[in-house]
Amino acid sequence: MKQGLRAIVAAFALAGCASYAPLTADDYDPGTTPKAQFLSNAHMCEKEAEADHKKFGMGPMDPYNGTLNRMYDACMRSSGYTRKPKKE
Repeated sequence: MKQGLRAIVAAFALAGCASYAPLTADDYDPGTTPKAQFLSNAHMCEKEAEADHKKFGMGPMDPYNGTLNRMYDACMRSSGYTRKPKKE
């Protein structure tokens, strides 16, 4: 039982490590969208994510940017953009 609990805690810890930095337009593929439109959409998503983060997240006290990244990702995906593969 303790091993199972340790495995779950380790999985959450590793999953959380990937989301320390806030997502930006550089994390998404613009596809065939003109650059100006892509940057405008990204800026709109950034503002929406910041507002959501202030309302529902921990604001500047959230070192993981969890709420901010979830909202930014949802906004960018709903605008038709996909995340670029992570570089390792």
